[in-house]
Amino acid sequence: MRWEYHERGWRTAPGQIVDTGRSGAGWFGILLFAALVLGFFAGERFLPRLDGGDISNVIMTHDQIARSRKAAKLKVAIAPTLRVAKVDAAPKQDVARQAPPASKRSPRAAIALSNFYAALRSLDEGARSEPVTVVHLGDSHIASDRFSGDIRELLQKRFGDAGRGMMMPGFPFGYYRARGVKFSKSAGWTAQNSLHKGNGPYGLSGVKLTTRRRDARLSLTSHDGAFEWADVAFLTGPNQGSAEIAVDNTTKRVRTKSSESGVLFERIPVKGTKLEVRAVGDGAITVLSWAVGAGRPGVRYVNFGIPSATADITRKWDNSLVAADLARLDPELIVLGYGTNEGFNDGLDDRAYERRFRQLIDRLRQMAPKADFLVIGPPDGARFPRALRGRSKSASLAGSGCRALGGDERSGYSKLIRSGDRRLARWHPPPKLDAVRQALKRAASINGAHFWDWSSVMGGPCGIHKWVQADPKLAASDHVHITGAGSRRSAEVLYTELMAGFTAHKMVAQR
Repeated sequence: MRWEYHERGWRTAPGQIVDTGRSGAGWFGILLFAALVLGFFAGERFLPRLDGGDISNVIMTHDQIARSRKAAKLKVAIAPTLRVAKVDAAPKQDVARQAPPASKRSPRAAIALSNFYAALRSLDEGARSEPVTVVHLGDSHIASDRFSGDIRELLQKRFGDAGRGMMMPGFPFGYYRARGVKFSKSAGWTAQNSLHKGNGPYGLSGVKLTTRRRDARLSLTSHDGAFEWADVAFLTGPNQGSAEIAVDNTTKRVRTKSSESGVLFERIPVKGTKLEVRAVGDGAITVLSWAVGAGRPGVRYVNFGIPSATADITRKWDNSLVAADLARLDPELIVLGYGTNEGFNDGLDDRAYERRFRQLIDRLRQMAPKADFLVIGPPDGARFPRALRGRSKSASLAGSGCRALGGDERSGYSKLIRSGDRRLARWHPPPKLDAVRQALKRAASINGAHFWDWSSVMGGPCGIHKWVQADPKLAASDHVHITGAGSRRSAEVLYTELMAGFTAHKMVAQR
């Protein structure tokens, strides 16, 4: 990608994006890491790819978490313009009060996350003035900013707070929350979500809000003190109109009409606590994302999660818009947190899914060549087949037993489900969930990413059942979603593991 400057700002020009690649670690380096951090956190961790491909072979079952339908492929030509254009029942126990499991440490993290750790070390040493940016993409586990919000707070407490960063605009869906800010939206806005069949194009947020109504408004109010600048990303095109952006008492008019489709990033470098976008009424206004930040070093942690999403949702995003977003963010770490909805899809071809996931990592790496990757294997989950529940709901079934599938049950699972076999009348991890986890682990290993197995925090298969029964509850009665307490516990374990790798990195750097 080539960036060119014109009077409105920087813009992309067509061209090949070259993968800068990675240098391999020699045996001596690996042995040195191992000697330094023997006993550290084990396992390989995290990574993805995206290069098109047919997803029509994904089969949805009635018990699947994901409810997405296959959408028509986007074929939106985005031409250059910044304006960036072209752009068994276990006894109830107090799991919450148990100490987090001791994190096993591995030199793998110090190697796979070396660029990220080097950036953190520069912050630590006072040698860096710009923020270290983390971009976390995923599903409902981060859509309400619980798990991601807890990790953000831990990292910012340790390395400094560079502000909230890029967010989805307004309320693109009811479940959405962003920690530290409050949104409001007037009538007249239409929300579209890349999970469903709404027309694109979509950028990294995977959503957009559009209005034609004069004086329709979106606002963001910070609860964490004043921000020092604000950004709004608008879709540009022939049918687009004008908008006003206001930060407290400072207002700026923005024209989004353009001969070509693209994205316009408009910044107001003014300190304030409230950001507002108002439609002028001379055409459509489409907001793709907005951001607030601080002009100081620290960590900026951006999360984009869509309920029911799988990693394949990223195939519906426009490459030019995603590339423009990543160029704007310039992340040191990309976290990929998918797998739960795929694991509840009994018809998933896990080998084909692994290939698509590796393509996702490659695609994102081309767009953000300096970023390291962290792949999060899905947390434990369980189902109680609907046909075998009778009239009971998830909440009333929470006290039922949980047991992993036996060999015969696993091999004949589809037939047992269709026949309503009572042997499955219990909570159990769906047969594809661990297969998805292993596929993500292999993809991370092959692509040089770090892999973190969320289910290991929960004790493995049926661990979620213990979390449901914990006091306070660590997981919801649906045996899929994690509560605030469970999210905090999970974030603490992941943070401990990341910091163990950071310590190993610093020890080697000092030598």
